[in-house]
Amino acid sequence: MKRLRTHTKLIMAITMLLLSLVIASGCANGSNAVPENVNWDFYNDLAVEFISATANGDFSIAVGMFSDVMTRGFGEDGLREAWNDIITLAGDFVGIYAIENGAADGYYISGVIMRHEKYGFAWNIVFSEEGLIYGLRSGGTIPLSGLTIQDDDPPMITEHDGFIDYPIVIGEGTDYPLNGILSIPANVTGKVPAVVLVHGSGPSDMSGVPAAMPGFASEPYRDIAEHLAANGIAVIRYDKRTFTHGLRLPQDFTVWEETIEDAILAAQMLKADLRIDENKVFIIGHSLGGMLAPRIHAEGGNFAGLILLAGSPRSLLEISRDQNIDYVNEHMDGEEKEEALATLTEEMWYTNVIAPIMSVSADEAKTSPTAFGVSIYYLQDMLNNPAENFIRDITKPFLILQGSADFQITVERDFELYRLMLADRANVTFIVYEGLNHLFITSTTGTIEEYELPGNVENIVLEDIVNWIKTQ
Repeated sequence: MKRLRTHTKLIMAITMLLLSLVIASGCANGSNAVPENVNWDFYNDLAVEFISATANGDFSIAVGMFSDVMTRGFGEDGLREAWNDIITLAGDFVGIYAIENGAADGYYISGVIMRHEKYGFAWNIVFSEEGLIYGLRSGGTIPLSGLTIQDDDPPMITEHDGFIDYPIVIGEGTDYPLNGILSIPANVTGKVPAVVLVHGSGPSDMSGVPAAMPGFASEPYRDIAEHLAANGIAVIRYDKRTFTHGLRLPQDFTVWEETIEDAILAAQMLKADLRIDENKVFIIGHSLGGMLAPRIHAEGGNFAGLILLAGSPRSLLEISRDQNIDYVNEHMDGEEKEEALATLTEEMWYTNVIAPIMSVSADEAKTSPTAFGVSIYYLQDMLNNPAENFIRDITKPFLILQGSADFQITVERDFELYRLMLADRANVTFIVYEGLNHLFITSTTGTIEEYELPGNVENIVLEDIVNWIKTQ
């Protein structure tokens, strides 16, 4: 889960942008059908003009294309900061790769795929009929080579010391096929237990490398998969749907499309494999995957047990508030700090963020992007389906693991809440690892920059997972 950067003005910009989009969508016709005979060249030419001005640093010209609500809620400073963040993530701007079009509730969308030095970046520019920009929705930093399944260079079966990697496709024949790897123990007689490995937040590949962090230097999911497979436990890992198909997902996608459906498909694949003990298929969910693991189990995964790595029973927006508070405390002082913290009290966060989100009708929410990079409908779905609702009804065993040096999901706020929820359960194991970060790698700097340093998931964590699975 990525730490959000903010200050007082940005918090207010988030709030104003949420409210302005609610107002705008409330005046729309309620239809998502693409109108006939739309002059897409008109909107796409405006999109090119906007991107060109922004890339050239002519932010006043770009903001001149905004609607009044966008100018008030985002403005020149917001656009400049957003563009600088894109450059930091994706590298210098090279050019426009492609533009895709769609329409929603009377608005016209030019989905611009930009080519940068390191990655592609998607920006959906939302236009009114007359051509004013009413919204910017980020599709995130996505490798251009990862937008589709690469049929021209299929992965190969690879033998390792103690296990074999088989290429697979999750969701083969569906609209969203995903490349993956099934790691199977070698020279084992009888059926083996197995694990579905589920990603954290944001687009990432099957090894756990996030698209939004080009400098990321570790492969935590590969570490987990290979260690388990070498020790008698099969593992499925796969590219996340938002990594491979992020630009093709509908605007109203939720965690079902983002994560849950593919995890269930992976579980079904394992249970249908004659080499796998169908009664011993487990889930390992990391970060957001850990948060969603109980829901994945309840909505069709039906696992033998759940392993939560740096998960949380709290909502994304609650975690986001705490991460913003941490950032303010670490990077601000004086009056600026006081003003920022005043906007981040529980009461103000509810008033300025939660309440506006929950007040939107479902139909409006599906086409209302937010400053968090997803639709309001996505956030509503998460708020309406808290992890606690699923956890309390699950009788299967849990293994809940946490690093003490994790500054994104913490022992005090998240791990201890699991302890309280499951205090009366004999089949739940809790372990905190001293000095390990969000990736269960030894922490060095205590900041997000340490993810740019090579590291591996610590062996003690891997051994604990192996031993726990084998005793179930």
